[in-house]
Amino acid sequence: MKNRFLVLLVSIAVMTIIAGCSKFEEDTSYDTDLYGTYSQSIDDPSTSYSLDETYSFNKDDTYDYMVNEVIHGEIIENLNKSGTILSVKEISDDITEITLDREVTFFSTQETTYQKIYKYKNMLGYIVEIEVPKGKTFELDLGTGVWFDEDGQYHICMDSDICDCNETFPRYIRKDNIIYFQSMDEEHKNCYTIGLYIVDKGLFSPGPYKQ
Repeated sequence: MKNRFLVLLVSIAVMTIIAGCSKFEEDTSYDTDLYGTYSQSIDDPSTSYSLDETYSFNKDDTYDYMVNEVIHGEIIENLNKSGTILSVKEISDDITEITLDREVTFFSTQETTYQKIYKYKNMLGYIVEIEVPKGKTFELDLGTGVWFDEDGQYHICMDSDICDCNETFPRYIRKDNIIYFQSMDEEHKNCYTIGLYIVDKGLFSPGPYKQ
């Protein structure tokens, strides 16, 4: 799951904002129950990344899942699956953990476990459990070459010897519980898009939204 989280962060970080953007993207999140259909579609030529993903959670504790994920022309995942929701657990005041009967293997550890995905308001996504400092900008190392610095610069540098982080990735700012990324498109450099939500457990990266 960490791999998917980092890929989505990269995609958010370099995505440009289309004409007509507002200063800060409007937060349209709202509280809702679990059941229903959640979907997202990303097509970002700048990172050669595309993702179509849909979850449907049913009141009989079953689910339907579809994903097609491609990066640099290589299919990372192409799957249609139906199965059973093994558990639904409130792990904090704002986060619900959903465990599905789909087995996943972590690349770094080769550990196989049941898939967990997290719900925040009307969004599904992934969490990095970490304490986020106060302030509009802050020092925070997410590990594996990803960090925020106190000067308002966001970094993804898997190899710091060859990566010019300040030129490759955007600046950020925190407002309330949202971290916004600045557009890297010169025409829209005063526009900021929602990147991450600060929640009780750490940082929530939004994925599929409830339809």
